[in-house]
Amino acid sequence: MKSPFRTCREVTALVLGGEDRPLRWSERLAIRFHMRICATCPVFARQVQLMRQALPRWRAYSDAPQPPPPGVSTTN
Repeated sequence: MKSPFRTCREVTALVLGGEDRPLRWSERLAIRFHMRICATCPVFARQVQLMRQALPRWRAYSDAPQPPPPGVSTTN
């Protein structure tokens, strides 16, 4: 088993990988250890979480029909 202590680069890859696949317990444990000693990686993880939450809302907004611009008639 790999050491539970990982670099910021490795933790970043794990956080992003966790978006695409379930992480093994050892990977989740390594992230938890690292987050306790690092000041910047928790910020990155929160940003990833925020993007994950915002993406469905953005998709719903971009898929919604848009009203015509002011001054443009929709009748022929």
